[in-house]
This record gives sequence, structure tokens and C-alpha cells, in this order.
Amino acid sequence: MRGKDDETVMGHIEDAIRTYSSPSQLKITDMRVAVVCSNYDYPILRIDTNQGVYGLGEVRDAGHKEDALRFKSFLLGQNPCNIDMIFRTIKQFGSWGREGGGVSGIEVALWDLIGKVYGVPCYQFLGGKYRDRVRLYADTPAPEKRTPEGYAERVLGRKKMGLTFIKFDVGIHQFPQGEGYLVGSPSPYEYSIRFSQRRNARGLVGTQLTDKGVARFAEITAAVREAVGWEIPLAIDHFGPISIKDAIRIGRALEPYALAWLEDLMPWEDVEAN
Repeated sequence: MRGKDDETVMGHIEDAIRTYSSPSQLKITDMRVAVVCSNYDYPILRIDTNQGVYGLGEVRDAGHKEDALRFKSFLLGQNPCNIDMIFRTIKQFGSWGREGGGVSGIEVALWDLIGKVYGVPCYQFLGGKYRDRVRLYADTPAPEKRTPEGYAERVLGRKKMGLTFIKFDVGIHQFPQGEGYLVGSPSPYEYSIRFSQRRNARGLVGTQLTDKGVARFAEITAAVREAVGWEIPLAIDHFGPISIKDAIRIGRALEPYALAWLEDLMPWEDVEAN
């Protein structure tokens, strides 16, 4: 039979156990979003529970808070520990690119939340830690002067900040119209090149690069590589979207500069690379 001393001992044991919450009794009680304004709007969402534990997620840059808030009525009352069930239920209403930011932001917030519930980092649920440090790369917006010298100066500024892996943005929408860089540029009375090329980038129709346009990419990349040296890994983003034919031409032209990767060459929905 248990005596008074036994109850005292049991009490001490219970005090020693780190009970962050009662997972089986968790319920989502609210989801709110705060929009942080910077170079883009960054919707940060918070999922609250009946036990005071909450999780944070991000809808993603230039996303819309409504992409997450539309799932609020479904989430209320759910146990946040059931991440897979919740994700599979809302995934069908997401999409690619920024349209999928709401689904992804909710999943991130749920992982953050249950990590707090069990008192372990999220990576512990996903197979454990792989490394102690993660190397960052810095994105670099296009300069005001879209010249090889302008790009070189902008990327060199990133290196001077102490960054050791740099990506920079250069795309066909940054080329001046009417100067022979592109075939199929819209007239001043149509959509700007930034939007028209997103509609007509496939195959042999729509905006295409001339040899002068491909050479321009090479000139910019050569100037950047010369400015930062060969010890810094470089990557380039926001080329297009363009056709697979032009993507291959660009890849071959930039091969001498040992780039880590080329990003956003083609429309993200064009899985078959037409």
C-alpha cells in the first residue's frame, strides 16, 4: 500500500518531469497574422492553443495573409500535433509559388508549436540534427544602373559585408526595350515586358533572346566574377521565365564563370520544360 511518504516521493518525481503541455488535450484556439513591411510585405502568422503554447510561421515574401487566414475556420478546434492530417487536408487548396505560402506557413507554425510542446527542436522530429552551422547566401537585388559595372559594384558590396556566398538578380525584364536584346518585345501600348513575358515564354513563341541578349548576360556575369574573385560561390536568379532553348543557350554562355546554380529560368508550372 502507498503511504504518505510514497505520495511525497511521487510528487517530487512529477515536479521533476518537464511537462510542457498535455499533447492529447491540445486544441487550436486562434490564428492571427501580422504583416511586416520591408522590401516586400512579410505576413507572419501565429497559431495559439488552449494551453498557452503557440507556433510561428511565415506566409512568405510578397505573399497575402488571406492565403493563410482562409484556413482558420478549419484549424480551430484541431489538435496541432496532427500535422500530417492537417497538411494533407489543406494542401489541395494551396498552389505553387506565393499562392502556396499560406499552406506552407501553417505547416511551419505547427512544427514550431509541437517542438515547444515536447521541448525539443523541430529537427528532432525530422530525423535529427545534420550539422551545427548553416552557411547563408545573400540575395542581391539589381542595381539602379543595369550595367556590368553596376552589377559588379552591387555584388562586391555584399562581399565587403563579410558574406561568402552570393546570389544576384538579373533577368530579361531588366533589359532595355528596342536595343536588340530581345525578340518579341511588346509595344509601349501593350503590357510591360515584365508581365508580357510571363504569359508568352514557352517554346518558340513570345519573348526570345537574341545573341546580343545572351552576350549581355555573359558580360554582366564576367564583370561580377572579376570583381568578387573566384573564392566566392555565385548564383544568379530571375532570368525569365524564358524558353528551354534560351535557357540552354544562357547556361552554355555562363559555364566559364563556375556558377553554383541558375534560378528561375523557366515558368515554375512548366514541369515538362516546353
